[in-house]
Amino acid sequence: MPTTAQDYCGETMRATIDIVGGKWTMLVLWELLKREHRYADLQRQLVGISQKVLSSELKALVERGLIDREVIPCVPPQVTYRITDEGRSLQPVFEALHEWGREHR
Repeated sequence: MPTTAQDYCGETMRATIDIVGGKWTMLVLWELLKREHRYADLQRQLVGISQKVLSSELKALVERGLIDREVIPCVPPQVTYRITDEGRSLQPVFEALHEWGREHR
């Protein structure tokens, strides 16, 4: 349990990084902030991500409530992923990181 305001801030930052700090997590969310995607679309956009990692990332983000997964009943079934309101609340953070990266690369 944090004992000072500084400890509390560190815990908050650590918790945030645990959620969105994975190698691919922010990139998946960034793509879904732009528009909804099907699995294959995401895999094409995220060059270098393996199927296993993408599946794992998507499952974790659904469990955390940051994205929704919708199964479209057709043959073969299609799955669409979209950002939730909770996930969209990260948009200002991602835009700030994007701008910082553009200025410092």
